[in-house]
Amino acid sequence: MKVKKVLTLLIFSCVVYCSCNNKVKILAPYKDITVVYGLLDQSDSIHYVRINKAFAGIGNAYSMAQVYDSIYYPAGYIKAVLRDSNPNNGTIVKIDSLDTTTTVTLSPGVFTYPKQLLYYTKVKLNPNDYYNLLITNIKTGKKISGSTALLPDALLEQESTLALSFNNQLPTVFSWTTTPNARIYQMTIRFYYDEVNSANVRTGKYLDWVFVPLTAPSITGGAGMQYSCTGQGLCSLILNSISDEEGVTRYVDSAGIMFTSGSDDFNTYIQLSQPPLGINQDVPSFSDLENGVGLFTCRHTQTNYERVGNNVIDTLVRGATYAGLNFQF
Repeated sequence: MKVKKVLTLLIFSCVVYCSCNNKVKILAPYKDITVVYGLLDQSDSIHYVRINKAFAGIGNAYSMAQVYDSIYYPAGYIKAVLRDSNPNNGTIVKIDSLDTTTTVTLSPGVFTYPKQLLYYTKVKLNPNDYYNLLITNIKTGKKISGSTALLPDALLEQESTLALSFNNQLPTVFSWTTTPNARIYQMTIRFYYDEVNSANVRTGKYLDWVFVPLTAPSITGGAGMQYSCTGQGLCSLILNSISDEEGVTRYVDSAGIMFTSGSDDFNTYIQLSQPPLGINQDVPSFSDLENGVGLFTCRHTQTNYERVGNNVIDTLVRGATYAGLNFQF
């Protein structure tokens, strides 16, 4: 009986509460939230940072995302600078103001495209220095900041020729030693080739063989890691990526071994951005910015150009499986 009285009281309370106020405020008062995404790499000639604002409103969020003003701050609202500091004593080496550009277009997607606003600088980065991104909302005075070191070159065992093994039991191994502050690594073999059409017009092309990212056991550096691959793997990629075309002759050019490393924060951001696979569909958030959300950290890409091994070329030219691609010596 006592339980029934408690349940009755709870139900009655809910009814009274709901009957007193039937206006539900879904949206809280607007709060400016700055969203930042930037990856510094000393091998880049231009360094871009995306600075947006979060948005909310009544209606379809996807429709609002297609409105330029929902995402980007008005011109003159944001001032962004990149401060170069000596990591040993904190002395400021240089401060560069970031300019804005809309020349880099955005592919079709959820957010408004093709026009996008980016902040950039062409300053040459020193891999031994420390960098602070300082953002100021001139209208409100709000300040957002992020900081990062840069990543040195990974110590690769380099060769002058991409001579991949065609023995699955003894694959070709690409080895390297991890560097301080780098957590994630990924190798891409870029295969360059030329196409000559029936009008004798020669066009340079390429395709990428992208390997699964690997994570280092620590960020202290000095650990040995490696990828393994075979000539069959590269030739199969070429066969499945290039279509037969009547009157087109192809010639192997060279290969670029592109090796990219990323910081610990970058790796965490990638891991948490993956779609959830379990019952719990909540995606944890991650940010390394102060007074804002997003990511400001580093990655580094180094590329070695090599001659393609004769065994790979011979397979593409003489192999019956690849005859339709019409590769020639």
